[in-house]
Amino acid sequence: MATTPVITNVAWYGTGKIGLQALNHLASTSLFNITILVRKDPSTYTIPSTVKARQIDLTSHSSLVEALTGIDAVVVFSSFEPGHQQDILQIALINAAIAAGVKLFIPSEWAPDTPGGYGVSKDVEDGGFGRISQTALGPTAVAGTKRAVHNYLLARSVEGSGLSFVSIHVGLMPEVLGLKIFAKFDMDKRIAYLPDGGIPRFSIASHETLQKALVAVLQTYPSNKNSFLYFRDGETNYLEIMELIEKASGKPWTVESFSLAKQKKIADANLREGKFGWDEFVGVLSVWFVGGLTVWKNVDNERLGLEAPSDEKGRRLLEDTVKKFLQG
Repeated sequence: MATTPVITNVAWYGTGKIGLQALNHLASTSLFNITILVRKDPSTYTIPSTVKARQIDLTSHSSLVEALTGIDAVVVFSSFEPGHQQDILQIALINAAIAAGVKLFIPSEWAPDTPGGYGVSKDVEDGGFGRISQTALGPTAVAGTKRAVHNYLLARSVEGSGLSFVSIHVGLMPEVLGLKIFAKFDMDKRIAYLPDGGIPRFSIASHETLQKALVAVLQTYPSNKNSFLYFRDGETNYLEIMELIEKASGKPWTVESFSLAKQKKIADANLREGKFGWDEFVGVLSVWFVGGLTVWKNVDNERLGLEAPSDEKGRRLLEDTVKKFLQG
């Protein structure tokens, strides 16, 4: 006997590249009634015809509560870049969601393990006490907005608010980030400047896997509530990516190295002085994304009905990314 889904009405916030692609996929499933929350005139957005648009004022708690009344789940895709105040935006939505009786909040995460939840042993019998993961970075302003949201959701989830959460992590998405954010390339001279020589490994996932993970989380609620979930398609490093670049281009490349530790040290010094721009942002995030901290072995793919990670799947994803990279 089929069970009645708990989540049917979804409110969506986020109209950037990642968010709109995920919205289009969610709408294509016809499993949910979706309302997208926008700050500008709804007519200025290109959204699926089945999605209802509602203009909101993030500074008005009462209007947000009204917009979220009758909603089962809120999904957020907001910018993590400097100056976007991702925490203030999401906490306003969380407070309104609680007042409106929303069941589930999925924060804007979709990347590395910013909360430090991967690999944590939650049971004493397993040899651990729920200590923060050894692959997590220490306190840093770069992750401050995300951690503020995680902690706020954790606190509210045990205070009888009625609101639970799921945080979805997919590591590095080559289709979205490309290859040039965490490494540098001189295309004319065919020189690649790789972080720590391109040796550290990292998990990768496609946008399709993110989309499927999101649908699975919504469909399986409440079985995975109040948790941090991790997904990947494969694993690689920049040296393997360079092999694909040389094979696809038919030309040799020179590889040079730069230090992630030195880059982060400079970024940390600037952050302590209150300077937070793109260089500081990337200087810290590079360690998380491609510094060997995002190597996930025991992921949640199969537990939520997704295809298991494989070398073949990861390679296909990288081959497509390399093709776009060489095309400019």
